[in-house]
Amino acid sequence: MGNRLTTTEIAKAIRKELKAELGGNKFSVRTEYFSMGSSITVALVEADRKMRMDFDSIPEKRLHSYLRDRYTMDDLRAAQGRSYHQLGESAFYHYQKYEDHWNNGVFLTYQGYMLLKRVCQIVEAYHRVDSDIQRDYYNTNFFFHLQLGKYDKPFLDGEGFAVDPDLIERVEARDAELKAYFEKAKVEKEEADRIASLERNSHVEKDRRAVAEIKSIMSATAIIGANGFEVMTPESKAKKILEIEEVRQSLKVEGLDWKKVIFEI
Repeated sequence: MGNRLTTTEIAKAIRKELKAELGGNKFSVRTEYFSMGSSITVALVEADRKMRMDFDSIPEKRLHSYLRDRYTMDDLRAAQGRSYHQLGESAFYHYQKYEDHWNNGVFLTYQGYMLLKRVCQIVEAYHRVDSDIQRDYYNTNFFFHLQLGKYDKPFLDGEGFAVDPDLIERVEARDAELKAYFEKAKVEKEEADRIASLERNSHVEKDRRAVAEIKSIMSATAIIGANGFEVMTPESKAKKILEIEEVRQSLKVEGLDWKKVIFEI
């Protein structure tokens, strides 16, 4: 991103997009700055469709999967009826699918899940910078928080079902785009790893060849004295150094400590 937007400017852009795409709903988009960075909190304050499931319509098997944890049935009923929910935005990212969706204490309707997923997609477009979105969670412009309602403003749920094929189409199009990106990134990474491995192995092989040739040079130019030890004359020393340098240049070996190699030989 050339001229990077400030968090305040990003929040303004997000607010504009939410109004353009999801204008029947009321959102609060606020920023906060602190010593380690900044954050944007998007709160859906009033919905034009039913976002939360009626407690009695939640499939029993879904309830029982949470009863096995630390919750009682009364806990779940109370949580579902609260007018303020701090949601886990990561549950909406990428191409995850709706499954009677529980999110941090509240069961969402399918249309509620898809609406909030689209909110997250809009925010995500501004969220990361110079980052590998498969692995790097922290390289972001700002921290993002998602809510139903605010601590000082109760959430007003909508009624009934909103037929919104354009929303579904936009969500699925972005999912497909991300899936293609991930698959391409995976292929590119595997290819980069393969090339790096070949280069590493190539250097190792060249090092082996270099050492073998140096040994051959040292043996071929050795002059053995009467005591059985090699005599290194200035001429033979110069010849060996020259031949070893030719080996190094021809093989373009970078990883060897030549002084150490010659000493060990």
